[in-house]
Amino acid sequence: MRARRRETTDLFATILEVVRAHQGEARITRISYGAGMPVDRLRPAVAQLLRLGLLESHADDDRTTYAITPRGHAYLTTYWRLRGFLETLDGDADGRRRTPPPGTGGSPGAQ
Repeated sequence: MRARRRETTDLFATILEVVRAHQGEARITRISYGAGMPVDRLRPAVAQLLRLGLLESHADDDRTTYAITPRGHAYLTTYWRLRGFLETLDGDADGRRRTPPPGTGGSPGAQ
């Protein structure tokens, strides 16, 4: 059975969370491991995050690292807030309450 394909918003949040978890800066290989994606399939998503201003790149000694921007942090805050809200609605529908992952700072129904 194949795993559910990730939505673009979920993939972006995963990439940004990986970068944030590594003191706000990570190389493509570290992001690849953290996101569970091969580097060749990850590069287009990272390029899109760069274009959107959610990540920025730094080249030092032939090594490129990617850093999360303030806009990237804002994306994550909004993503987890919305996700918590939607999961709360889903939980209300089936009588269960769900919470966002630990360490995200969000909580269902947070304003």
